Parts: sequence; C-alpha cells; structure tokens
Amino acid sequence: MRDWFRIALSQVFLLVTVSAFAQSTAELYKKAVDLRMKGQFHNSLAIFKLLLSKDSNNTAYLDYVSVLSCKTMHDDTKADNPPLEQYKHMEYLAKKSLRLDSTNAQSHYAYAFSIAVISEYASHKQQIAIAGIMKSELDKCLKMDPRQAGAYHLLGRWFDKLAGFNSVEKLAVKVLYGTSLPEGTYAQAAAAYEKAILYEPDYILHQYELAFVYHQMGKDADAKVWLQNAINSRYTGDDSTVVKNSCRKLLSQLK
Repeated sequence: MRDWFRIALSQVFLLVTVSAFAQSTAELYKKAVDLRMKGQFHNSLAIFKLLLSKDSNNTAYLDYVSVLSCKTMHDDTKADNPPLEQYKHMEYLAKKSLRLDSTNAQSHYAYAFSIAVISEYASHKQQIAIAGIMKSELDKCLKMDPRQAGAYHLLGRWFDKLAGFNSVEKLAVKVLYGTSLPEGTYAQAAAAYEKAILYEPDYILHQYELAFVYHQMGKDADAKVWLQNAINSRYTGDDSTVVKNSCRKLLSQLK
C-alpha cells in the first residue's frame, strides 16, 4: 500500500513539474518575443538560447537564435573583422530548422538572413552566386507569410544591391540565372522597404534604408521626411542610437 502511494505521489510530482516547466517555457517564449519586438535583441537572444538548450529541435527557437545572433553580431563587430564561422553556424541552424519543417516561413527568413550577412563579406562573384538562393528563400517566406517585415527589408537590400551592380556584374547574373532572376532596381528596393514599414512601422532601420534608397533615386525631399521621422521616433531598441546617428549624418548631407 505504501509503495503504491509512493509511486502515485511521484507521478503527481512529475506531472506538476512537467506542467510548471511547460508554463515556464511558454512564459519565457512570450517574454523573448516581446523583447525582440521592442528591439531588445540581446536580451531576447539570451532567452532563446536558453530555450534552445532545452529543446534543440524546436524550429522557432532555431530561427530566432539564428536571426538574432546574426543581427547582434553584425551590429557589434567591426566590418573588417566579421565572425564568419559564427555566421556560418547560424546558417547551419537555419538549415536545420528547414530540414525539420520546410513549410515554416520563419525558417526560410532565417536562412535568407544568415546568407545575406555572409554575402556582405563575399566577393562580387560569390555575391552573385548567393543572390539567387537568397531571392528564392525570401520569395518562399513571403508566399507563406506576406506580412513578414524582416523579409521585405532583406528583399529591399537585395534589390538595392543588384541595382548597384555594374554592367559586367549584371551580365554575370543573367548568365548564371537567365531570365528567372529580375535585375533589381532602386524603385523595387523602395517598394520592399515601404512594405517592411507597413508591417513593422516602429522599427526605424526600415525607415533609414528607405530614405537612403530615396536619396539614390534623387528623391531627397521624401528621404528627408523619413529621416526626420526616424530621428523623432520613440524607438529605444539596441540599435536605436546607431540608426538615429546614421539618419542625422545622411540628413546633414541632404541640406
């Protein structure tokens, strides 16, 4: 009788423990997402790393750790000393997430994000090779989730980058991808950034990038509006100071 009672008690304790852990996990996940939405990327990443250590096959944890790691490392390291091996590990995490669920929009975004960062430090030849993969991943993401602001931001950068290619580089793109890959124009970049702002209106990096593209298009009056809007924003995320300083610098060049 005592053995039965002891076994029953241990089972009840196990159920309570599992329930408490599940509740704690749910609360931590909600907190991490909230911090990410507020631009507190480092604090959000710390929680997602903890969650991933408890469940290494959770696609949401893999995606957030990959994206947030790429974001924070990119913001915190010098351009002449990129942590390429760590970026490649984030690419691995995104690919792992895709292997677990290829229908997950966020996993396609995470993969595109990781290779976008790696591409920044690649040769033009390597960038051209990566361009098609990145565009394909962004298209898949946006088809599954048409409101993914981050994917529109990356798409804006993609169009911006290709618009800046010289004639030889554009020819190389056509030879490699044929007519399946659009050339990319500043107008397309601007349209993508506008979509990013539509779905994530408080994130000032979208606004800065749109203003920069407007400047490249000769639309300085529109650029000034978005730069001033970003400077006056109440956004206080981890990258707020850097982005607002970039806005002030560009604004001073337009006056």
